[in-house]
Amino acid sequence: MKKILITGAGGNVGRLLRPILRERYKLKVTDIADFETTVDEISIRGDLADREFCDFAAHDVDGIVHLAGLVGPGFNFEQTLDPNYRAVLNLLESCRIHAVERLVFASSHHAVGMLGADTIVHEELPIVPDSFYGLSKAFGEAACAMYAHRFGIRTMLLRIGNADPLVVDARRERMWTSGRDLASLIDIGLEHPNVRCEVVYAASNCPEAMFNNRHARSFGYCPKDDARDNHAPSFKGRDQLPRDQMAYVGGHFAVNELPNPWGENQ
Repeated sequence: MKKILITGAGGNVGRLLRPILRERYKLKVTDIADFETTVDEISIRGDLADREFCDFAAHDVDGIVHLAGLVGPGFNFEQTLDPNYRAVLNLLESCRIHAVERLVFASSHHAVGMLGADTIVHEELPIVPDSFYGLSKAFGEAACAMYAHRFGIRTMLLRIGNADPLVVDARRERMWTSGRDLASLIDIGLEHPNVRCEVVYAASNCPEAMFNNRHARSFGYCPKDDARDNHAPSFKGRDQLPRDQMAYVGGHFAVNELPNPWGENQ
């Protein structure tokens, strides 16, 4: 059984995925904060912005699923530097040093969040981030591409739509992914022989789908779950959501005020 490192293992997506991935991989899990683990997981805690810790975390694994990062529309550039820039570079360097051949990077639809919501989004459209968070994901994708082409690290860049356990509103219904379908994309990234450096969208079957996921399907991705079957009890329809937030792929990330890059006091 292959051993993989999961970063951000204590976060929402990490907690969603670990029970599924445990069935297929031996898990080494890490987060910057305390988190609950099971007896069959190798657990370490530390900051991926620390190069020595990152080397320690990446040692003796067959692949990495990088979920860790600072998420939200209100964070400035300075706040994202360590968790979203240095951390991904450290991981890629550790992959190079330790000959880790596979890395799955949890990117986001916020890397293209300023596209209009009526756009059928696919991997060949230009990067248009909606926030400093989205900008950091664009950087992460570029860094993965550089290491893939220079050093042969096979990378799968998952632009995740929404991975909440249930679908809470009509915008997210167009881009939602179940844990099972997200895990199947991770399997492709870790196992498929033709993966080099691939951008795919992580979404289940969705009505009026925001993403054209032809590239993922070319690797055999076949989502099993449907957003319409997974509505939250408090699901909000389109007419219950602010119109401006429905106008962009990135939703409220795209319409919130962009913070000062260096913080309010700069």
